[in-house]
Amino acid sequence: MNLMDGSKLNFLVETALLGHGLVSVKDEEILSLWPEGAKLAWVEKGRVCIGTIDEFILARKESHKWARLDGKKLKEKLEPHINAFLTASGTMAVAKEIGCPVVVSAGIGGIGDIKEERLCYDLPALAQMRVSLVATSPKDMLDIEETLNWLKGHGVNIYGFETEYCDGYILNLKPHRLPNKLTYLDANKLEYGCNLVLNPIPKNKRLKDISFLEEAIKAGKEAEERKEPYHPAANACFDRLSLGLSSKIQLESLISNIKVAQAITDNR
Repeated sequence: MNLMDGSKLNFLVETALLGHGLVSVKDEEILSLWPEGAKLAWVEKGRVCIGTIDEFILARKESHKWARLDGKKLKEKLEPHINAFLTASGTMAVAKEIGCPVVVSAGIGGIGDIKEERLCYDLPALAQMRVSLVATSPKDMLDIEETLNWLKGHGVNIYGFETEYCDGYILNLKPHRLPNKLTYLDANKLEYGCNLVLNPIPKNKRLKDISFLEEAIKAGKEAEERKEPYHPAANACFDRLSLGLSSKIQLESLISNIKVAQAITDNR
């Protein structure tokens, strides 16, 4: 997991969304929007790789065959044939290993009715790894209130970035007041550690039709029955129903979160 050039990374970006979640977004669009210098982590031929967006795009050409690994699975011995995208917790495990203080994600896991994620490993990772996570929100099909309560109860500092509320991911849901607020002005004063910084998608950019959520949950459940991952199926359903808008706003959110991570780690 050592960086080839010996340089220290300020933050690392997850690859699960880019690999499985953005159904209708073309590589060229990702490349054109990607902030300079933002590195990502993935697994290629059983080896953890850290690289640029160009290197990642080139590596993931057959992404439909790639697995999805969280921080728990990453602890296991990786078979030499395994190619995989890393979730938020998977990326946090890599970040901890190399001494990188911040990880960037978009929609994160939590507590909900998902077979492999009754308690998503993103939550224990936040409580135990002492790596700060910049994200958008727990995903809309989860119990957001219970997720936030679990994190607070396990010593995770939760911040809204330029907001005091968490009120959904790609949909407008019930608002939940957050214990702390972080602004651009004080971002690089954030003490590194067990932090979750939530940077929501602007409300006017989110999907308007709440019925999409029911359909996406159904698609995720059907995927579970086929022994396939829940979230890629739910994301594909959102993408189809929204005519690609859900993928577009998730990419924009990930880019926005990278910029927050840059603000947090600036001159440190």
